[in-house]
Amino acid sequence: MRRLLTTFMACVLSGAIACASHRAGAQPVQATAPPVAGKTDYRPIVIGVGAIAGVVVFNVVALGIGALPGGVAYGAGAVVPAEMSVAMSRVYATSAAVVGGWLAYYGFGRASP
Repeated sequence: MRRLLTTFMACVLSGAIACASHRAGAQPVQATAPPVAGKTDYRPIVIGVGAIAGVVVFNVVALGIGALPGGVAYGAGAVVPAEMSVAMSRVYATSAAVVGGWLAYYGFGRASP
């Protein structure tokens, strides 16, 4: 079952990338307007939250509901498989990357919060 889900996810992602690159070539290039003063750009926040949610959903699909952060197995002090530790590491690494991206984007004057 895992192999089927993994193959399905790989096909969906490959198809999405192929369609996005095909559509990107067909669109004319447009100059973007500078951001309006006082208006917050929420795209980095939405992209970051989506990245974290995507990693959590992948962990649940690949390893089951026990891979959720703060699962019952962790709180009970039970011995958990190594895959669960890898799943938690994915969440920690993605979260750290997202927070770093937010700090760089909003902290260095690229956008006004």
